[in-house]
Amino acid sequence: MVISLIRRILQALLLLGVISILAFAMGKMVPGDEVYDYLSIDDSRYSSSANPLEQRTAYIRVARKRGLDLPLFYLTLSPGYYPDKLFHIIPADDRKNVRQWIRQSRNGDACINLYQSLLLGLEATCPRSAEDVSSGSLCIELGRLLAEKNPSMMLRRISDMQERLIEDSLHNVLYADLVQSIRKDIEEVSNSPLQLTEIPWLPRIQWHGVECQYHQWISSLVTRRPLTSLIDGRDAWTKIGEALKWTLWLNGLAFILAILMGVGIGIWSGVRDGQRIERLVHVILFALFAIPGFWLATLLIAFLSSGHWFTFFPAGGLGPYHSATNTFEKINILLLHLTLPVLSLALGSLAYVSRQLKQSILRQYNQPYVLSLRAQGISEKTILRRHVIRNAMFPMITMMGGSLPALLSGSLIIEVIFSIPGMGRLLYTSLLARDWPVVFPVLMLGATITVVSYILTDLVYKWADPRVKSIGA
Repeated sequence: MVISLIRRILQALLLLGVISILAFAMGKMVPGDEVYDYLSIDDSRYSSSANPLEQRTAYIRVARKRGLDLPLFYLTLSPGYYPDKLFHIIPADDRKNVRQWIRQSRNGDACINLYQSLLLGLEATCPRSAEDVSSGSLCIELGRLLAEKNPSMMLRRISDMQERLIEDSLHNVLYADLVQSIRKDIEEVSNSPLQLTEIPWLPRIQWHGVECQYHQWISSLVTRRPLTSLIDGRDAWTKIGEALKWTLWLNGLAFILAILMGVGIGIWSGVRDGQRIERLVHVILFALFAIPGFWLATLLIAFLSSGHWFTFFPAGGLGPYHSATNTFEKINILLLHLTLPVLSLALGSLAYVSRQLKQSILRQYNQPYVLSLRAQGISEKTILRRHVIRNAMFPMITMMGGSLPALLSGSLIIEVIFSIPGMGRLLYTSLLARDWPVVFPVLMLGATITVVSYILTDLVYKWADPRVKSIGA
């Protein structure tokens, strides 16, 4: 059993590693640049109307602070003619443009030199943009050159810039050499031969080690380093912890109630199969199962909270929970406000749980060992209590193990109807707001709980009946 457990743990770690890589890749493939998402939080001075140099300076500052200037993964597979400096270019849009220049010219060194010349041009012109209009205009034009993907169009733009400089004698003296140097670099890129020989055509693997974004990302999840929510700037783990507390209360109580009532009804139905009262109970449970959760919640509110019939329970929210002065008062408020949402979740599960156990009990009654026990004169109560129920509980182990992830995923509709700030609402609002620092920890937490639940299910099976072999044993 120990070897089987070790093997399952290793398999679980491998599976979680694959899931984490896929989650990280999906996060990087979504439209947009996450550095811009952090700019409003980390640098309140940032403005989209700032000159190109100020925009890049703010971008680089935030990217380095967040580790978003690093390569994505431990290694990079790229064409052999890609220079090493390409992977260190930020912002990401600049890196994409330079990559496009390299693909068209096949001259990586010339493209890097052009990019550096344009940056020097920004540094020379943009700081003077507040002093005179001409410097500001030239700063903007150089920024547009950096955003241009076609070297031929860059030549046209640089020619127009030179013509304007000729008209302005003062700035012709200040910037003529700079613009001419940039023009030479553009011409070198545009006139580069497209044929490559020898090794540059072959793909190259570049190893970055732990200095990559994925390593920082997965390390922050494992060690729970602070993650900044893009909605309000709060720590993502704090928001997840607050939502998780209410989800565990809501779904945990519903899970316990559904299992206890479902097991009791299932045993009772299995013993009294075919009786009128059992058929009536079956119809009632099936009706509860068929009613959508949001409708059942609405009915409970209408009958037990609205005042038209009764006002036994509050219609939603958490009431004065946060202002309560002692633990007993908090528990009392909590149970009062969670009764209806717990019933909305639990009642719909009763039919499924009880039906599964009933069918399992009926199958056990048809087994040869039951006939043998009856032939020995053992009473029906003893057979049921000591043999049938224990063997019939095996399907329940699988069902309970598969239900554990639902304790964390939350119940969005019920949480919205009853104004419960749980994981379902948090994940929904975070997805709408593209708040990935909250979304992906929640997804990885759910994946981890799912994998762990199946391992625990396997262990419980092994403990309940040693004759059952664990998966993979």
